[in-house]
Amino acid sequence: MSQTLDQQRAAFAWDCASAGMQQHGKEYKVLAKGAPALIMNSGLMPTLAFYNHKGKAAAQILDDLIRGLSLRLAGQKLNPGQGAQLFGQFMVAMQKAESQDYLRNTDEALEILKWIRQFVDAVDA
Repeated sequence: MSQTLDQQRAAFAWDCASAGMQQHGKEYKVLAKGAPALIMNSGLMPTLAFYNHKGKAAAQILDDLIRGLSLRLAGQKLNPGQGAQLFGQFMVAMQKAESQDYLRNTDEALEILKWIRQFVDAVDA
């Protein structure tokens, strides 16, 4: 039997939260908790651009988001670190995307972050 979409997101987010907390601790947690509000207030692309130059924990969130979006919406599985390396290409693709595709990416980013936000508390314990 196959997994539900939520199970797939949860599995991905658990790995992200575990690695992020192990590597960056509280800084990752704070960024993960605030990321959905930042996306909803500023938009997906400005948020990704902000994370691109914010620091190591922010680069981890950026990588997690691009990898998650690539996996879910393009079926492309990226290794940790590859998402951040594709930042420029991803931003160009978002600039050229149809509005419904941009909104789908934004919605998916928020869904991924919903799980990461919950899991940073669990892996921190």
